Amino acid sequence: MKLKECFDKGLLARTRPSGNKAKQSLASAKSSLRKAQGNIKIGNMDVAVVMAYTAMFHTFRVLLFLDGIKERSHVCMLEYVKEKFPSLKGLVKEADAYRRFRHTALYGLEVLVSKNDAAAAMKLARQIIASVTDIFSDKVGEI
Repeated sequence: MKLKECFDKGLLARTRPSGNKAKQSLASAKSSLRKAQGNIKIGNMDVAVVMAYTAMFHTFRVLLFLDGIKERSHVCMLEYVKEKFPSLKGLVKEADAYRRFRHTALYGLEVLVSKNDAAAAMKLARQIIASVTDIFSDKVGEI
């Protein structure tokens, strides 16, 4: 789906920028990452990957909150980040694969996930958190 279509369908909407919501979203991302690690420790690899994707999602939402964009679609959120922040395009593409996995894990019947798969998802989530933090640390101070 193209970015214009996302706005036309109301899946993305303009709102007031919020540094506070951006900070809350980053805190949620870091919390989700800790939950992912905890699930790896107890052998819940599928849940760990879902939580790692949740960390990616909340991290990308930081960018939307700072730009004054409200999302109602994971796909459109990723499309926005990909178009407005070209330096993150590769990370967005990787995160989109985890978005699709999340859907399968939540609604599918049999999902087998290895510890390596879960670790890779966590590594990507950490990269996204670091990249987004770097992009906006000068703009809004310490997020």
